Amino acid sequence: MRKLISLILVIIFPYISLGLSARIAFSEKFIEWEYSRKNFPEDRWGMEKEERLKLAKLGLKAVISDKGMEEFKKARLKNGKRAFTDREVKHMEDVKRFLSFFFPSVYVLSIIWIAGVFLLRSFDVLIWSGIFNSLLLLFLGILTFTNYEKAFELFHNVVFDPYSWKFRYSDTLIRIYPMKFWYDGTLFVAILSFLFGILVLFTGILGKKFLKGKGA
Repeated sequence: MRKLISLILVIIFPYISLGLSARIAFSEKFIEWEYSRKNFPEDRWGMEKEERLKLAKLGLKAVISDKGMEEFKKARLKNGKRAFTDREVKHMEDVKRFLSFFFPSVYVLSIIWIAGVFLLRSFDVLIWSGIFNSLLLLFLGILTFTNYEKAFELFHNVVFDPYSWKFRYSDTLIRIYPMKFWYDGTLFVAILSFLFGILVLFTGILGKKFLKGKGA
């Protein structure tokens, strides 16, 4: 039973590290940082960066709160036109439903993982969790960044209706969240998740050495 619990804890750790990293990325700070970068693409139709940034933050609010979604539906461009089409609203509602399951599942599994580690009192779980996390991320990273646009499309087709998330270049969602935004976001999540794994790995190694030094 102890080995089975250890195996389960090791297997679920990458899900936790990716989920927590994604939650950190789903923040206004990340959006502000991304928009502040010099190589962030300008809008080909001339929308000012301030307006794009405001709408991008509103999109974030829409997928994490009911109030934000209502504001998103009512949003207007500076010219008075409706900011988002029904199709764009529908997709963001789909994203909100997905995140309403994904993030809570990450929190629950995080609690289970921490409780399991304390229950087993084994630094080996930390070590193998870190190793498995690093190897899996390396594998997924190669697959993802070899052809990012294809990986992006595959992910969306698996998680959402394949016909619900593709938009015209003139649609507001594409204008405020260009592909570079998602590329940088994915890279940020991957790096942060990798660092979480390394931290857990070295915590396990140092903890094991400490116990060995005490003769435990």
